[in-house]
Amino acid sequence: MSITRRQFLVSLGGTGLLYAFRFTPEASAKTEPFEPIPVDDDLPQCVAELPDVDYMDWIAFSPDGKVSVFTGRTELGQGLKTVITATVTQGLEIPPEKLTIIQGDTDLCPDDGPTVGSCATRVVAWGFWLACEKIRTDLVKRAALLLGIPSEELEFKAGGVGLKGEPHTLISASELGGGKIVKINLDPAATPMEKQYIDLRIPNVNGELIVTGSLKYVGDLHEPGMLYAGWKGPPYHPTLTRLLSAEMDAARALPGVKWVKAVAGRVAAIGERYSDVVKAIDLVKSSWSVPTRSKELRVEEEARAGAVLEEKKEEEGNVDAGLASSNLVLTETYKTQYATHAQIETDTAVATPEDVNGKITVWVSSQYPHLAREVIATYLNKPESEIRVIAMPAGGAFGGKIGNPVTREAAQLAKIAGVPVKLIYSRKDQFQLRGHFKAACIIDLTTGVNADGKMIARKVDVFQDTGEGTKFTYDIPNVLTRVYGAEWIFGRPAMRGTSYVQTCFATESHVDMVAHKVGMDPLEFRRRNAQFPIYVELIDACAEMIRYDNHPLDVDEGIGLAIVHHGGSQFGAVAAKVAVDRASGQIKMKQICAAFDIGTVINRRTATVGIRGGIIWGIGYALSEEVLLNGHSIETEYLSEYRIPRFSDTPPIEITFLNKHNPEGTPRGCGEMPVIPTIGAIANAVYNAIGIRFYSTPITPERVREALGNA
Repeated sequence: MSITRRQFLVSLGGTGLLYAFRFTPEASAKTEPFEPIPVDDDLPQCVAELPDVDYMDWIAFSPDGKVSVFTGRTELGQGLKTVITATVTQGLEIPPEKLTIIQGDTDLCPDDGPTVGSCATRVVAWGFWLACEKIRTDLVKRAALLLGIPSEELEFKAGGVGLKGEPHTLISASELGGGKIVKINLDPAATPMEKQYIDLRIPNVNGELIVTGSLKYVGDLHEPGMLYAGWKGPPYHPTLTRLLSAEMDAARALPGVKWVKAVAGRVAAIGERYSDVVKAIDLVKSSWSVPTRSKELRVEEEARAGAVLEEKKEEEGNVDAGLASSNLVLTETYKTQYATHAQIETDTAVATPEDVNGKITVWVSSQYPHLAREVIATYLNKPESEIRVIAMPAGGAFGGKIGNPVTREAAQLAKIAGVPVKLIYSRKDQFQLRGHFKAACIIDLTTGVNADGKMIARKVDVFQDTGEGTKFTYDIPNVLTRVYGAEWIFGRPAMRGTSYVQTCFATESHVDMVAHKVGMDPLEFRRRNAQFPIYVELIDACAEMIRYDNHPLDVDEGIGLAIVHHGGSQFGAVAAKVAVDRASGQIKMKQICAAFDIGTVINRRTATVGIRGGIIWGIGYALSEEVLLNGHSIETEYLSEYRIPRFSDTPPIEITFLNKHNPEGTPRGCGEMPVIPTIGAIANAVYNAIGIRFYSTPITPERVREALGNA
């Protein structure tokens, strides 16, 4: 924070009142929630003196009756702005036109961590709702002290405080503030819900701007005197290559090109138009050092060869004894592909050089602007106070814009050029220059079942990722889940669903195979082995929607199911119906039905849209998406080669919500969870359609034809 507290409050329109709140389950219920900080004009106090980590978000009241909320979390298209609007306008009883939401500006907003779609609503929006509960109580107490009236005779109304039964407010929140900053500790388990939240189903607050093309993204910005920039990338994975030489004269001679230079081990071009930059990059002739190794990338062989045990993710009972006493033991291996975020908006940033105060400003679509500021400051050897990062709405992120390097690269190029610079990653850059993919995993599973169809032992070994998603799904007394890692150039980037995606595909496919081996219906097998009763209700809801028991299937049609536990007590089940064309190998999605328990649904419209998107993502991961590699050379260049689902690939999707596991609980998020079980449900549906188990993803038409030919 680089402005003083007084400047901050003046920016609100006067002396105002600011609430800073901390929303953590660990906060003690005994913590005093009302701790005013006195104004002392003689001290150079700043808003940043509020601990950023502890006090996560801010609500400010200005003298004109308007309310501003400040959060470091950003808008990724997941509807965070909509759910904040829903909670704050209802919680403070104000109309939407009196609410301003400021997101992701490091000069104005606290650092409350990275924006993650599956928890932003749960933590941020619900935090605002609980903060409004405390604020209403606090303002009534302050009004009672100021007016000399018992607090029992007052009530909060329309952003202020008035007499009970009277239509008008006596005093506004700003009048009660006098420039104070109030810290609030929120413990969700100890915050009484005096006002019941109601889902008013407000539409997406950015909806009209999005469909009319009026919402501004980074690519729409144009600073005076701005130039465009781009990179000449290496032909191999960027972490394994080194620039040896570059012939740049032809590129420099192009009209509109300002300069072409070697920068940070690559070749950068800057020009008046983006088309000038693209032409210049194409004319650069470069040579690189590349590793001498086989063109073939043997993922499983290399992953196993260098693997070391990193963690025992889950260990209960005695798995060896459990397997030894089982009536049936099944061992299988599953494999997943390299996949990428494939955001529609590629990485883009606009950066200015130092202004008269020595400050650099960077606009970027980022999930974590405060981390971007830290990275830029370190890279340029400047204090963070001299860097301002402003997060713009993101055209898709999915974990790929948490630490995106485009921020520091744009700042560096702007500093070199001495003018504002817009750095744009092409689609090819996004695939090849980033080299940033969800890991291809190898997952070994062994399960033992007793005579009653109960799983009594399971061993899971995961290679190349973190092995999330094995806990709290099935009631198995003897379990062992181990995670093995190795030096791997593609790393383990954050990507929607993290390693739950790979693990759940394997475990839910394996559970179906175990059920078939013991002669049980896979749905009944899951009902019998589920960890919590909520799974049975979710399974039954899916079965009813998709007419599992009373819907005749055509030849080569099948229905499959999968269940998931994700993160903070999020539970889900997905049923998929497919038809397989044996001649072409094409898998046609016929229907998907999904049931989720995500606690309180703040905005059903937003949740439903997000879940639909997650399910469609799961379809792509199951059937078509794969990064093509030649050794460690990334062959994929365009979305035509990385096939994300089209509308023609999307079947009718039916979604229902339950709130049974913890009906009094907070929202529990749903951004990542729908992706995860969709993949296993599709794989199981394909097996039930043609009787062939696919042990790796994606299940492409070529692989289906090959499997049918070998059957």
